[in-house]
Amino acid sequence: MQKKTQKLTVYVIVGLLIISLVGTSFMFLGDMRPTVGKNYQDQINSLKQALEANPQDTQTRLALADTYYDWGMQTLSQDMAEENLATTTSILQQAVTEYQEVLKTEKNVNILVDMATAAFYTSQNELADQTFQEALQEDPNFYNGLYNYGVFLYSQGDYGKAIEQWEKALALENISTDDKERLERNIKLAQDGIVQQFQQPENGDSSDANAEAK
Repeated sequence: MQKKTQKLTVYVIVGLLIISLVGTSFMFLGDMRPTVGKNYQDQINSLKQALEANPQDTQTRLALADTYYDWGMQTLSQDMAEENLATTTSILQQAVTEYQEVLKTEKNVNILVDMATAAFYTSQNELADQTFQEALQEDPNFYNGLYNYGVFLYSQGDYGKAIEQWEKALALENISTDDKERLERNIKLAQDGIVQQFQQPENGDSSDANAEAK
């Protein structure tokens, strides 16, 4: 039970921090979720049929991966109840699988960051970490990569490195006022996390209790 609680806590933390990549219109769908889910499934079925006819069509496979990703991110942003995490994880795992196939023939920073983010949400932390780093080697100034890698590091309790990523993003030219304010809030959260780490009791039992209460 504790493991499930900790996993849910990570989803909640990241839900507060993660940059929205699927569009703010989804915030207002409310009871339309089942219909939207069916629309995603219909689109996926259509893309799968196209791939059956032409398995080497990288752009169609990328569209399939993006559809899984958008569906999973939308579902996660709307309903983080623990009983629904398995469904969301399954959807995002499909995104990871399809992105991996695409990356065999086409590599760019957008695909790498989306795959890393999906891997993170499916608890594939080593894959997520490696892929975020690969993406930032491709483009060290890619905002979404810096932002989401910071979120990943924050969720792992590596607040110092999270701050490093967000400060790099904050130094980029032409970021919006909203992005700047979001980054500054996140940096403050990470700084608070560092303070809390130093304030935790050395007693192991007390530390576990504090972690579970968060």
